[in-house]
Amino acid sequence: MLNLTQSSSVASRYQSRESIFNISNRAPPILSSDRRSDVRDEMYAALGRIGCAHILLKHNRVVEVSPTGQAILERRCGSALDTRSLSGAVRELVKCAGVEVPAGSMAWLATSSREGITSLVNQIANVWSDDTCAIVLLDLDARPEPSPRTLQRLFGLTTAEIHVAIELARGGNLLDIARSQQLSRTTIRSHLASLFVKTQTRRQVELVSLLGRIALIP
Repeated sequence: MLNLTQSSSVASRYQSRESIFNISNRAPPILSSDRRSDVRDEMYAALGRIGCAHILLKHNRVVEVSPTGQAILERRCGSALDTRSLSGAVRELVKCAGVEVPAGSMAWLATSSREGITSLVNQIANVWSDDTCAIVLLDLDARPEPSPRTLQRLFGLTTAEIHVAIELARGGNLLDIARSQQLSRTTIRSHLASLFVKTQTRRQVELVSLLGRIALIP
């Protein structure tokens, strides 16, 4: 078991070098550039599964955007965006929220293309010492969705059960899922009963809540 002294030293040793949430006291790199890129991609994918994205800007131009962030912006605009048009899309997003994101600051915005709203959740000034600023986006239209591999590893679900679980996590109802997968009502209810047993849940709302909580796991 890890005691508090050990946990402090481990945290210091493995401190992230590039995270937007850790901008000071950067530790020397301990991973190769390829491995850091893989870890970053895994982090983006995990956050994307819960509808969370980030955008980095410098001098009002986008210098980095996560795949989920680009998808959110393109859905709002209704078309694909190149590097130049991305910056314009971000300006429109911030304008819709009715806020400013000055240099050195970080802002959290919640957005819904379905409802046509973007709202400021939180903002911190003087995060960076240069002209960088960041926007963390939370997609209110997203449904947290676990990966099939996670469902199989954690609960030993069959392929059919995984399909049903993911559709439930996306907000589907049993009858629609049965129709889309060409299953009888008896079969779909059998799958649901098996999901309850394997995940140790009793109601569909508990099952969906659990699926959302494990969506971060790769």
